[in-house]
Amino acid sequence: MTKDVIDELLPEDRRAEFTTRFLQEFLKDGFGAASKRSSELLIFHLLEDLGSLGSEDNNFVSHKLQITETRVKSYRYESKLRFVPTEEKYIERRILWALARSYFDADSKRVKFIVEDPYILKALSAQSKRLGGVPDGSFSSEIVVLHSKQLIALINHLYGDGIADSYQKDFDKLIAEDSKIKFSEVRKKVVLGAAGALGGTIVGSLKAFFAGDPT
Repeated sequence: MTKDVIDELLPEDRRAEFTTRFLQEFLKDGFGAASKRSSELLIFHLLEDLGSLGSEDNNFVSHKLQITETRVKSYRYESKLRFVPTEEKYIERRILWALARSYFDADSKRVKFIVEDPYILKALSAQSKRLGGVPDGSFSSEIVVLHSKQLIALINHLYGDGIADSYQKDFDKLIAEDSKIKFSEVRKKVVLGAAGALGGTIVGSLKAFFAGDPT
């Protein structure tokens, strides 16, 4: 791995913290006690937490780390089980990012989420099942499908009662055959509304994302 790749994966100003946290965990049970797998999971976790891996897709990570995408998915899932995310509302925030990239299947009148992180995928899939959604495994293990009403229920459940009620009429218009409303408009309103309920910096980040989204 070249220095350029390392620079891309981990900013210089985070490397001291990376080293400290790695050594603290690696030496916790004594030198040599940690297995190869646990050390790899620790490194992957720190690269996601302190570096750029957390925001990159599986193909990018696979290329940069020179491993298969299957291994990337395994590291993503196992590392979060071992080092549970401490960020407040972590799953809710990640699901919002998935919704921001979702698309509408006009034929089935369903909203489809593509989620590459298996930890978030399982959380989203579990929530959608409780609300009557159907995880679609026919084409990809990374897809979750929801009807608009189920999506509204999911938004309300995760981000507060009533947060998405005002958008139900937009989805009803979207499904109407003669509708001129676009899914991208509905998606943006729902995502930013839910983001507002979470607070913090996520609203600004999502606004920036939508500003650069051609759809």
